[in-house]
Amino acid sequence: MARRRSSIPLRSSLRKLFPASLLREWSVQTGAVQRHRKVGIEALFWTVVLGFGTGRQRSIAGLRRAFEKATGRTLAPSSFYKRFRPEFTALLKLAVGHAVDSALTTSRRLEGPLSGFRDLVLADATVLRLHSLLEHRWPATRTNHTRAAAKLHVVLSVRGASCQAVKITSERAADGRVLRIGPWVSGRLLLFDLGYFRYQLFSCITRNGGFFLSRLKSNANPTIVAINRTHRGRAVDVVGQPLQDVLDRLQRDVLDVMVRVHFRRRRYRGQQSGAEQILRVVGVRDPRTGQRRLYVTNVAPEALRAEDVQAVYAARWEVELLFREWKQHYRLDELPSRKPEIVEALLYASILTLVVSRRLGELVRQRLGKRRDRLRAHRWAKIFEAVAQDLLLVVLRRPRDTVVIRGILQRFLLRESIDPNANRRSLIQAVEAREHQYRMAA
Repeated sequence: MARRRSSIPLRSSLRKLFPASLLREWSVQTGAVQRHRKVGIEALFWTVVLGFGTGRQRSIAGLRRAFEKATGRTLAPSSFYKRFRPEFTALLKLAVGHAVDSALTTSRRLEGPLSGFRDLVLADATVLRLHSLLEHRWPATRTNHTRAAAKLHVVLSVRGASCQAVKITSERAADGRVLRIGPWVSGRLLLFDLGYFRYQLFSCITRNGGFFLSRLKSNANPTIVAINRTHRGRAVDVVGQPLQDVLDRLQRDVLDVMVRVHFRRRRYRGQQSGAEQILRVVGVRDPRTGQRRLYVTNVAPEALRAEDVQAVYAARWEVELLFREWKQHYRLDELPSRKPEIVEALLYASILTLVVSRRLGELVRQRLGKRRDRLRAHRWAKIFEAVAQDLLLVVLRRPRDTVVIRGILQRFLLRESIDPNANRRSLIQAVEAREHQYRMAA
Protein backbone atom coordinates (compact mmCIF):
# COMPACT_ATOMS: atom_id res chain seq x y z
CA MET A 1 0.00 0.00 0.00
CA ALA A 2 2.75 2.45 0.92
CA ARG A 3 4.50 1.81 -2.37
CA ARG A 4 1.31 2.44 -4.33
CA ARG A 5 0.65 5.73 -2.55
CA SER A 6 4.19 6.99 -3.23
CA SER A 7 4.22 6.06 -6.93
CA ILE A 8 4.16 8.88 -9.46
CA PRO A 9 2.03 8.41 -12.60
CA LEU A 10 4.62 10.03 -14.87
CA ARG A 11 3.23 9.12 -18.27
CA SER A 12 -0.46 9.62 -17.56
CA SER A 13 0.11 12.90 -15.71
CA LEU A 14 2.06 14.50 -18.54
CA ARG A 15 -0.23 13.21 -21.26
CA LYS A 16 -3.22 14.42 -19.26
CA LEU A 17 -1.72 17.91 -19.14
CA PHE A 18 -1.63 18.02 -22.96
CA PRO A 19 -3.87 15.18 -24.23
CA ALA A 20 -3.10 13.69 -27.64
CA SER A 21 -6.65 14.42 -28.80
CA LEU A 22 -6.25 18.10 -27.90
CA LEU A 23 -2.90 18.32 -29.70
CA ARG A 24 -4.46 16.81 -32.81
CA GLU A 25 -7.38 19.24 -32.57
CA TRP A 26 -4.98 22.18 -32.36
CA SER A 27 -2.95 20.83 -35.28
CA VAL A 28 -6.06 20.83 -37.47
CA GLN A 29 -7.15 24.23 -36.19
CA THR A 30 -3.79 25.86 -36.90
CA GLY A 31 -2.82 23.82 -39.95
CA ALA A 32 0.34 22.55 -38.24
CA VAL A 33 -0.29 19.08 -39.68
CA GLN A 34 -2.01 18.78 -43.03
CA ARG A 35 -1.68 15.02 -43.40
CA HIS A 36 -0.38 12.22 -41.20
CA ARG A 37 3.26 11.44 -41.80
CA LYS A 38 6.15 10.05 -39.81
CA VAL A 39 6.37 13.26 -37.76
CA GLY A 40 3.25 13.04 -35.62
CA ILE A 41 2.20 16.20 -33.82
CA GLU A 42 2.28 14.56 -30.39
CA ALA A 43 5.85 13.31 -30.81
CA LEU A 44 6.99 16.64 -32.27
CA PHE A 45 5.36 18.60 -29.44
CA TRP A 46 6.94 16.59 -26.62
CA THR A 47 10.33 16.48 -28.36
CA VAL A 48 10.47 20.26 -28.52
CA VAL A 49 9.16 20.80 -24.97
CA LEU A 50 11.36 18.20 -23.26
CA GLY A 51 14.31 18.56 -25.63
CA PHE A 52 15.01 22.23 -26.31
CA GLY A 53 13.61 23.67 -23.09
CA THR A 54 15.94 21.63 -20.88
CA GLY A 55 19.01 22.69 -22.78
CA ARG A 56 19.98 19.21 -23.92
CA GLN A 57 19.30 19.90 -27.60
CA ARG A 58 20.28 23.40 -28.74
CA SER A 59 19.64 23.01 -32.48
CA ILE A 60 16.99 21.67 -34.83
CA ALA A 61 19.36 18.85 -35.76
CA GLY A 62 19.72 17.93 -32.08
CA LEU A 63 15.94 17.91 -31.67
CA ARG A 64 15.65 15.62 -34.69
CA ARG A 65 18.07 13.15 -33.13
CA ALA A 66 16.11 13.26 -29.85
CA PHE A 67 12.92 12.60 -31.84
CA GLU A 68 14.46 9.62 -33.61
CA LYS A 69 15.76 8.17 -30.34
CA ALA A 70 12.40 8.51 -28.58
CA THR A 71 10.21 7.24 -31.43
CA GLY A 72 12.54 4.81 -33.21
CA ARG A 73 11.82 6.48 -36.56
CA THR A 74 14.41 7.76 -39.03
CA LEU A 75 13.80 11.13 -40.71
CA ALA A 76 15.50 13.22 -43.33
CA PRO A 77 16.77 16.49 -41.79
CA SER A 78 14.73 18.57 -44.24
CA SER A 79 11.52 16.76 -43.34
CA PHE A 80 11.93 17.58 -39.65
CA TYR A 81 13.11 21.14 -40.26
CA LYS A 82 10.03 21.98 -42.34
CA ARG A 83 7.81 21.36 -39.32
CA PHE A 84 8.97 24.61 -37.72
CA ARG A 85 6.51 26.84 -39.51
CA PRO A 86 4.24 29.65 -38.23
CA GLU A 87 1.43 27.09 -37.92
CA PHE A 88 3.43 25.05 -35.42
CA THR A 89 4.22 28.23 -33.49
CA ALA A 90 0.48 28.96 -33.34
CA LEU A 91 -0.09 25.48 -31.90
CA LEU A 92 2.51 26.06 -29.18
CA LYS A 93 0.88 29.39 -28.37
CA LEU A 94 -2.47 27.63 -27.93
CA ALA A 95 -0.76 25.14 -25.63
CA VAL A 96 0.62 27.98 -23.49
CA GLY A 97 -2.85 29.50 -23.23
CA HIS A 98 -4.30 26.13 -22.26
CA ALA A 99 -1.62 25.65 -19.59
CA VAL A 100 -2.27 29.10 -18.11
CA ASP A 101 -6.04 28.56 -18.06
CA SER A 102 -5.68 25.17 -16.35
CA ALA A 103 -2.97 26.25 -13.89
CA LEU A 104 -3.00 24.33 -10.63
CA THR A 105 -4.21 26.02 -7.47
CA THR A 106 -2.71 24.30 -4.47
CA SER A 107 -4.49 23.99 -1.14
CA ARG A 108 -1.61 25.76 0.58
CA ARG A 109 -2.73 28.79 2.58
CA LEU A 110 -0.64 31.90 2.95
CA GLU A 111 0.54 32.61 6.48
CA GLY A 112 1.94 35.42 8.60
CA PRO A 113 1.53 38.90 7.09
CA LEU A 114 0.10 37.31 3.91
CA SER A 115 -2.69 35.39 5.67
CA GLY A 116 -5.34 37.99 4.86
CA PHE A 117 -5.06 37.50 1.08
CA ARG A 118 -6.33 34.77 -1.23
CA ASP A 119 -3.07 34.79 -3.18
CA LEU A 120 0.09 36.76 -3.77
CA VAL A 121 0.49 37.76 -7.43
CA LEU A 122 3.73 39.09 -8.94
CA ALA A 123 3.94 40.90 -12.28
CA ASP A 124 7.22 41.55 -14.06
CA ALA A 125 9.02 41.25 -17.39
CA THR A 126 12.44 40.14 -18.58
CA VAL A 127 14.35 41.06 -21.74
CA LEU A 128 15.66 38.42 -24.16
CA ARG A 129 18.46 39.37 -26.58
CA LEU A 130 17.91 38.13 -30.13
CA HIS A 131 19.78 38.02 -33.43
CA SER A 132 20.08 41.50 -34.96
CA LEU A 133 18.34 40.35 -38.17
CA LEU A 134 15.12 40.03 -36.15
CA GLU A 135 14.87 43.76 -35.40
CA HIS A 136 11.90 44.17 -37.76
CA ARG A 137 9.90 41.74 -35.61
CA TRP A 138 11.22 42.54 -32.13
CA PRO A 139 12.89 45.99 -32.14
CA ALA A 140 15.05 46.78 -29.13
CA THR A 141 15.20 50.06 -27.24
CA ARG A 142 17.71 52.71 -28.22
CA THR A 143 19.76 52.15 -25.08
CA ASN A 144 20.13 48.43 -25.77
CA HIS A 145 23.42 47.11 -27.11
CA THR A 146 21.60 44.87 -29.59
CA ARG A 147 19.14 45.79 -32.32
CA ALA A 148 16.61 43.04 -31.59
CA ALA A 149 15.15 42.03 -28.24
CA ALA A 150 11.92 40.47 -27.03
CA LYS A 151 10.26 41.01 -23.68
CA LEU A 152 8.51 38.24 -21.77
CA HIS A 153 5.74 39.50 -19.49
CA VAL A 154 4.67 37.17 -16.67
CA VAL A 155 1.99 37.24 -13.98
CA LEU A 156 3.01 34.71 -11.33
CA SER A 157 0.80 33.18 -8.66
CA VAL A 158 2.79 32.38 -5.51
CA ARG A 159 0.11 30.16 -3.98
CA GLY A 160 -0.32 28.16 -7.17
CA ALA A 161 3.41 28.28 -8.01
CA SER A 162 2.43 28.82 -11.65
CA CYS A 163 2.06 31.51 -14.31
CA GLN A 164 -1.36 33.16 -14.48
CA ALA A 165 -0.57 35.08 -17.67
CA VAL A 166 2.25 35.10 -20.22
CA LYS A 167 2.81 37.43 -23.16
CA ILE A 168 5.70 38.04 -25.57
CA THR A 169 6.25 41.53 -27.04
CA SER A 170 9.12 43.61 -28.36
CA GLU A 171 11.36 45.25 -25.79
CA ARG A 172 9.79 48.63 -26.52
CA ALA A 173 6.40 47.61 -25.07
CA ALA A 174 5.70 49.21 -21.69
CA ASP A 175 5.25 46.79 -18.80
CA GLY A 176 2.09 48.22 -17.28
CA ARG A 177 0.19 48.36 -20.57
CA VAL A 178 0.29 44.57 -20.98
CA LEU A 179 -1.28 43.66 -17.61
CA ARG A 180 -5.04 43.11 -17.83
CA ILE A 181 -7.04 43.72 -14.65
CA GLY A 182 -10.43 42.12 -14.03
CA PRO A 183 -12.52 40.36 -11.38
CA TRP A 184 -9.75 37.76 -11.01
CA VAL A 185 -7.78 40.17 -8.75
CA SER A 186 -10.46 40.15 -6.04
CA GLY A 187 -8.92 39.35 -2.65
CA ARG A 188 -5.42 39.02 -4.13
CA LEU A 189 -2.36 41.14 -3.37
CA LEU A 190 -0.40 42.25 -6.45
CA LEU A 191 3.22 43.36 -6.10
CA PHE A 192 4.72 45.75 -8.69
CA ASP A 193 8.03 47.35 -9.43
CA LEU A 194 8.27 50.92 -10.72
CA GLY A 195 7.76 49.78 -14.32
CA TYR A 196 4.08 49.24 -13.52
CA PHE A 197 3.55 52.45 -11.53
CA ARG A 198 0.32 54.05 -12.77
CA TYR A 199 -2.46 55.46 -10.63
CA GLN A 200 -4.97 54.34 -13.27
CA LEU A 201 -3.80 50.74 -12.75
CA PHE A 202 -4.08 51.05 -8.97
CA SER A 203 -7.59 52.50 -9.26
CA CYS A 204 -8.68 49.63 -11.53
CA ILE A 205 -7.36 47.05 -9.05
CA THR A 206 -9.25 48.73 -6.21
CA ARG A 207 -12.52 48.83 -8.18
CA ASN A 208 -12.22 45.08 -8.80
CA GLY A 209 -11.75 44.27 -5.11
CA GLY A 210 -8.02 43.61 -5.31
CA PHE A 211 -5.02 44.91 -3.39
CA PHE A 212 -1.64 46.18 -4.55
CA LEU A 213 1.75 47.12 -3.15
CA SER A 214 4.28 49.10 -5.15
CA ARG A 215 7.32 51.28 -4.70
CA LEU A 216 6.45 54.98 -4.81
CA LYS A 217 8.09 57.00 -7.56
CA SER A 218 10.73 59.42 -6.35
CA ASN A 219 8.97 62.41 -7.97
CA ALA A 220 5.49 61.52 -6.68
CA ASN A 221 4.19 64.27 -4.39
CA PRO A 222 0.67 63.45 -3.13
CA THR A 223 -1.01 65.44 -0.37
CA ILE A 224 -1.14 63.87 3.10
CA VAL A 225 -4.72 63.76 4.42
CA ALA A 226 -4.38 61.60 7.56
CA ILE A 227 -1.86 59.74 9.72
CA ASN A 228 -2.22 56.09 10.72
CA ARG A 229 -0.04 56.25 13.84
CA THR A 230 0.76 58.91 16.42
CA HIS A 231 4.22 59.80 17.68
CA ARG A 232 5.21 61.04 21.11
CA GLY A 233 6.85 64.38 21.70
CA ARG A 234 6.89 67.33 19.32
CA ALA A 235 6.05 65.39 16.18
CA VAL A 236 5.95 67.25 12.88
CA ASP A 237 2.40 67.99 11.77
CA VAL A 238 2.20 66.50 8.28
CA VAL A 239 -1.55 66.55 7.54
CA GLY A 240 -2.44 68.81 4.62
CA GLN A 241 1.13 69.06 3.34
CA PRO A 242 2.71 67.61 0.19
CA LEU A 243 4.68 64.46 0.95
CA GLN A 244 8.00 65.65 -0.48
CA ASP A 245 7.87 68.84 1.62
CA VAL A 246 7.97 66.95 4.93
CA LEU A 247 10.21 63.94 4.25
CA ASP A 248 13.48 65.70 5.02
CA ARG A 249 12.12 67.02 8.34
CA LEU A 250 10.92 63.66 9.67
CA GLN A 251 13.06 61.75 12.17
CA ARG A 252 10.67 58.82 12.64
CA ASP A 253 11.84 55.43 11.36
CA VAL A 254 8.37 54.43 10.13
CA LEU A 255 6.04 56.72 8.19
CA ASP A 256 2.43 55.57 7.75
CA VAL A 257 0.02 58.11 6.24
CA MET A 258 -2.99 58.37 3.95
CA VAL A 259 -2.57 60.53 0.84
CA ARG A 260 -4.75 61.93 -1.92
CA VAL A 261 -3.57 61.37 -5.49
CA HIS A 262 -4.92 62.93 -8.68
CA PHE A 263 -4.73 61.29 -12.10
CA ARG A 264 -6.35 61.25 -15.53
CA ARG A 265 -8.54 58.32 -16.51
CA ARG A 266 -8.15 56.53 -19.83
CA ARG A 267 -9.53 58.39 -22.82
CA TYR A 268 -13.01 57.16 -23.79
CA ARG A 269 -14.82 58.39 -26.92
CA GLY A 270 -12.51 61.34 -27.16
CA GLN A 271 -13.09 62.40 -23.56
CA GLN A 272 -10.67 62.10 -20.65
CA SER A 273 -11.83 62.91 -17.14
CA GLY A 274 -9.86 63.52 -13.98
CA ALA A 275 -10.11 61.42 -10.83
CA GLU A 276 -8.66 61.16 -7.35
CA GLN A 277 -8.07 58.33 -4.90
CA ILE A 278 -7.09 57.98 -1.26
CA LEU A 279 -4.10 55.65 -0.87
CA ARG A 280 -1.72 54.63 1.87
CA VAL A 281 1.97 55.54 1.80
CA VAL A 282 4.42 53.70 4.05
CA GLY A 283 8.03 54.73 4.52
CA VAL A 284 10.52 52.46 6.29
CA ARG A 285 14.08 53.53 7.07
CA ASP A 286 16.83 51.02 6.43
CA PRO A 287 18.98 50.92 9.61
CA ARG A 288 22.08 49.99 7.60
CA THR A 289 22.02 52.88 5.13
CA GLY A 290 19.64 55.38 6.71
CA GLN A 291 17.65 55.55 3.46
CA ARG A 292 13.87 55.63 3.62
CA ARG A 293 12.01 53.42 1.16
CA LEU A 294 8.51 54.60 0.23
CA TYR A 295 5.69 52.26 -0.76
CA VAL A 296 2.13 52.91 -1.89
CA THR A 297 -0.74 50.50 -1.28
CA ASN A 298 -4.49 50.27 -0.74
CA VAL A 299 -4.17 47.69 2.05
CA ALA A 300 -5.53 48.97 5.36
CA PRO A 301 -3.17 49.27 8.36
CA GLU A 302 -5.22 46.64 10.20
CA ALA A 303 -4.56 44.10 7.42
CA LEU A 304 -0.85 44.83 6.95
CA ARG A 305 1.37 46.48 9.54
CA ALA A 306 3.74 49.17 8.37
CA GLU A 307 6.68 47.16 9.72
CA ASP A 308 5.68 44.21 7.50
CA VAL A 309 5.29 46.19 4.26
CA GLN A 310 8.99 46.07 3.42
CA ALA A 311 9.23 42.32 4.08
CA VAL A 312 6.12 41.58 2.01
CA TYR A 313 7.45 43.63 -0.90
CA ALA A 314 10.64 41.56 -0.78
CA ALA A 315 8.51 38.62 -1.94
CA ARG A 316 8.60 40.25 -5.39
CA TRP A 317 12.02 38.63 -5.78
CA GLU A 318 10.18 35.36 -6.33
CA VAL A 319 9.50 36.38 -9.93
CA GLU A 320 13.17 37.32 -10.38
CA LEU A 321 14.08 33.83 -9.18
CA LEU A 322 11.64 32.46 -11.76
CA PHE A 323 13.37 34.36 -14.56
CA ARG A 324 16.75 33.11 -13.36
CA GLU A 325 15.44 29.53 -13.34
CA TRP A 326 14.04 30.03 -16.84
CA LYS A 327 17.31 31.31 -18.23
CA GLN A 328 19.73 29.01 -16.38
CA HIS A 329 17.87 25.71 -16.63
CA TYR A 330 15.40 26.12 -19.51
CA ARG A 331 17.63 28.28 -21.76
CA LEU A 332 15.06 30.99 -22.31
CA ASP A 333 17.72 33.47 -23.44
CA GLU A 334 19.59 31.08 -25.76
CA LEU A 335 17.73 31.18 -29.06
CA PRO A 336 20.18 30.18 -31.80
CA SER A 337 18.09 31.01 -34.90
CA ARG A 338 17.52 34.14 -36.94
CA LYS A 339 14.23 32.92 -38.40
CA PRO A 340 11.31 34.56 -36.54
CA GLU A 341 9.02 31.52 -36.70
CA ILE A 342 11.70 29.26 -35.16
CA VAL A 343 12.64 31.78 -32.46
CA GLU A 344 9.01 32.29 -31.47
CA ALA A 345 8.39 28.53 -31.42
CA LEU A 346 11.40 27.97 -29.15
CA LEU A 347 10.27 30.82 -26.88
CA TYR A 348 6.90 29.15 -26.35
CA ALA A 349 8.66 25.79 -25.96
CA SER A 350 10.71 27.18 -23.06
CA ILE A 351 7.52 28.46 -21.42
CA LEU A 352 5.90 25.05 -21.80
CA THR A 353 8.97 23.35 -20.35
CA LEU A 354 8.55 25.38 -17.17
CA VAL A 355 4.83 24.51 -17.08
CA VAL A 356 5.57 20.79 -17.38
CA SER A 357 8.36 21.03 -14.80
CA ARG A 358 6.17 22.80 -12.24
CA ARG A 359 3.28 20.38 -12.78
CA LEU A 360 5.51 17.34 -12.31
CA GLY A 361 7.18 18.99 -9.33
CA GLU A 362 3.80 19.44 -7.66
CA LEU A 363 3.04 15.74 -8.16
CA VAL A 364 6.32 14.83 -6.49
CA ARG A 365 5.65 17.30 -3.67
CA GLN A 366 2.29 15.68 -2.91
CA ARG A 367 4.03 12.34 -2.39
CA LEU A 368 6.70 13.60 -0.03
CA GLY A 369 4.28 13.75 2.90
CA LYS A 370 5.62 15.71 5.86
CA ARG A 371 8.77 16.55 3.92
CA ARG A 372 6.93 18.32 1.09
CA ASP A 373 8.21 21.75 2.16
CA ARG A 374 11.79 20.60 1.55
CA LEU A 375 11.34 20.54 -2.23
CA ARG A 376 12.86 23.82 -3.45
CA ALA A 377 12.26 25.32 -6.88
CA HIS A 378 15.95 25.71 -7.80
CA ARG A 379 16.74 22.15 -6.70
CA TRP A 380 13.79 20.74 -8.64
CA ALA A 381 14.83 22.63 -11.80
CA LYS A 382 18.19 20.84 -11.77
CA ILE A 383 16.53 17.47 -11.21
CA PHE A 384 14.01 18.01 -14.00
CA GLU A 385 16.76 19.08 -16.38
CA ALA A 386 18.61 15.84 -15.63
CA VAL A 387 15.64 13.53 -16.31
CA ALA A 388 13.91 15.36 -19.19
CA GLN A 389 15.26 13.06 -21.90
CA ASP A 390 14.14 9.99 -19.96
CA LEU A 391 10.70 11.56 -19.53
CA LEU A 392 10.51 11.96 -23.31
CA LEU A 393 10.92 8.20 -23.68
CA VAL A 394 8.27 7.59 -21.01
CA VAL A 395 5.75 9.86 -22.74
CA LEU A 396 6.25 8.61 -26.31
CA ARG A 397 7.03 4.91 -25.88
CA ARG A 398 4.46 2.24 -25.03
CA PRO A 399 4.02 1.75 -21.25
CA ARG A 400 5.27 -1.84 -21.32
CA ASP A 401 8.53 -0.68 -22.94
CA THR A 402 9.35 1.77 -20.14
CA VAL A 403 8.52 -0.21 -16.99
CA VAL A 404 12.13 -0.33 -15.81
CA ILE A 405 12.97 3.31 -16.55
CA ARG A 406 9.75 4.53 -14.89
CA GLY A 407 10.64 2.65 -11.72
CA ILE A 408 14.14 4.12 -11.70
CA LEU A 409 12.80 7.64 -12.31
CA GLN A 410 10.23 7.42 -9.53
CA ARG A 411 12.79 6.35 -6.95
CA PHE A 412 15.25 8.97 -8.17
CA LEU A 413 12.71 11.82 -8.06
CA LEU A 414 11.43 10.99 -4.59
CA ARG A 415 14.96 10.63 -3.22
CA GLU A 416 16.68 13.61 -4.82
CA SER A 417 13.84 16.12 -4.45
CA ILE A 418 14.27 16.42 -0.68
CA ASP A 419 16.63 19.21 0.33
CA PRO A 420 19.10 17.74 2.87
CA ASN A 421 19.11 21.08 4.71
CA ALA A 422 15.89 20.74 6.69
CA ASN A 423 16.15 24.26 8.14
CA ARG A 424 16.49 26.07 4.82
CA ARG A 425 13.47 28.24 4.01
CA SER A 426 12.17 29.38 0.67
CA LEU A 427 11.74 33.11 0.03
CA ILE A 428 7.98 33.02 0.63
CA GLN A 429 8.37 30.96 3.80
CA ALA A 430 10.87 33.52 5.11
CA VAL A 431 8.47 36.37 4.33
CA GLU A 432 5.61 34.56 6.07
CA ALA A 433 7.80 34.01 9.13
CA ARG A 434 8.98 37.66 9.02
CA GLU A 435 12.57 36.42 8.82
CA HIS A 436 13.53 37.74 5.39
CA GLN A 437 16.36 40.25 5.29
CA TYR A 438 15.21 42.85 2.79
CA ARG A 439 17.45 43.41 -0.22
CA MET A 440 17.51 46.85 -1.78
CA ALA A 441 15.55 46.56 -5.02
CA ALA A 442 14.47 48.98 -7.73
